[in-house]
Amino acid sequence: MTYNPEHFRSTFEKANGDQIWAFLNEHDNIIRMKTATYLSRPAVEPLSPELLAKFGAAIREDRTKQMIGHMTRQIMERLGYKLDQNDVRITTEGNMFSRATRYA
Repeated sequence: MTYNPEHFRSTFEKANGDQIWAFLNEHDNIIRMKTATYLSRPAVEPLSPELLAKFGAAIREDRTKQMIGHMTRQIMERLGYKLDQNDVRITTEGNMFSRATRYA
């Protein structure tokens, strides 16, 4: 599947969007997102350590994190999940996301 950046086109082009998209679609990361969803947590929550390790501190930029959420939505919907709740608080210490979307 190809990512449709819509209103994140400039961020996608500046922030290694193609590499982030490929990373999010890796088998292990899909499993992490599905497991978080099964546990009623936001899909992006378990990805923070790996994203930071692979892409560095620049990945913490707000617009990049929003793009990651947008990408995650396309992935989760492709897998048959539906949006359950926006703006779910993430309290895990050190997580680069403070709020994210939960799917069901």
